[in-house]
Amino acid sequence: MEMTPKKSSSKWLIGLGIGCGGAVVIVILLVIAGYFFIRNTTQGFRESDGLMKSLTAKYGRIEEFCPDPGGTIPAGRLEVFLAARESAAGARTKLEESLELLVKSRDSKGEHGRPPGTIFQALRTSVGMVPQISDFLKVRAQALLDAEMGAGEYYYLYVIAYYSWLKKTPMDGAGLRFGGPGSDSSDPDDQDALAVSKDMNLMRIHRLVLPMLQCQLAKLGSGGTAGADGRWREALAVEVKAMEADRYRLPWQNGVPAEIDNSLRPFRERLEAGFSRMADLFEISASQRRGTGRPAN
Repeated sequence: MEMTPKKSSSKWLIGLGIGCGGAVVIVILLVIAGYFFIRNTTQGFRESDGLMKSLTAKYGRIEEFCPDPGGTIPAGRLEVFLAARESAAGARTKLEESLELLVKSRDSKGEHGRPPGTIFQALRTSVGMVPQISDFLKVRAQALLDAEMGAGEYYYLYVIAYYSWLKKTPMDGAGLRFGGPGSDSSDPDDQDALAVSKDMNLMRIHRLVLPMLQCQLAKLGSGGTAGADGRWREALAVEVKAMEADRYRLPWQNGVPAEIDNSLRPFRERLEAGFSRMADLFEISASQRRGTGRPAN
């Protein structure tokens, strides 16, 4: 019997088409992957690598972080998290401005309604962003060292606060937005490239956060939190099971329990103000590649 290739496999092939939006998605993904190859010859990446190694040596890999078994997030740790983000705000803003320019170049139209640039022009623009990317990663790593917060705790708080609680989407950043001027929502190349990128980002988050929740549940189950509310225990167990069954599931994607909501609510305004929609893409990708040394299983 003739076998039909899986749809997911065809997405990877179609995603390499010449659709305008799809091309920009590819450019962004190449930038993310590209720093792996250039970091050894770029001073900024060498410095950020060294800082991340210091963080890992002191606090462990990202996926080794274990949240408080009781579910609450101490206000003091949220203050540290926000202080670290505020320290990196200048570098993050510069990166965001460059990414906005890249997206605008995609959205602009030339003669006959065709975008004037090509993927090679976009690549040249992206290469110019390399120092900004390395600077952002370096400044953020130094901010975490200064604030005495590990990359794992930072990543956990970022994902829970922005994706789980404030319902930001990992797909709203540079090169991953469709529906604006100049985009073509009917272009299958663009849509398949978007689907591939979405899958990659969701799996990246899943691989890092699931071990954290599993550790949290294990500590809770061992009696480390005497008197813990039974509803929290049940909710955590259900969420871990749901994530184990779906590798694309965001943590608490159906809504966070009261323990988390009550912890984050007093910080809502500062969290919202500090979110960078465009630079969000690098918060996700760079954290995994630099903080773990290997993907979590």
